[in-house]
Amino acid sequence: MLQRIQTVYWGLSLVCLSVLLSGLDLIVFQKDDLTFKLSLYSLKQYDVTGKVFKESSNYNFVLILLLLIITIYSIFQFKNLKKQLNLAKWVVYFNLLISAMLIVFSYAGMIVSNPLSIKLNFWVALLFVSSVFSILAYLGVKKDKSLLDSVDRIR
Repeated sequence: MLQRIQTVYWGLSLVCLSVLLSGLDLIVFQKDDLTFKLSLYSLKQYDVTGKVFKESSNYNFVLILLLLIITIYSIFQFKNLKKQLNLAKWVVYFNLLISAMLIVFSYAGMIVSNPLSIKLNFWVALLFVSSVFSILAYLGVKKDKSLLDSVDRIR
């Protein structure tokens, strides 16, 4: 299980997603005298002095936790390659969906209406890096499945 390259890719993907769960600010919005900071746990609104003016919680972290659970489950399905391939496909889709939702919602003004500026922090890149690692893991599972299928044809 650990000697397979897709396990390494999924492990790196898990590390990227786990860093996001630490509560780092992903996106910063500026609107008039207010600053909005979006993390996986909440959207905090700061006034001019830098104090939290208003805080509304969101549940984006549930999506990341669900993605972590599916990824861990797919790692341990190494004996059933067909199921692991299907789970790997869902991990890729889900990872890309979460990344796209974050970017689209932030730029469409659905989080803060008519912001003056939008700043994506470095941590948003971890979502995309995690997506790349998930795709590489999927390709690794697909390669293993094709290798085993060719061996079965030879027998």
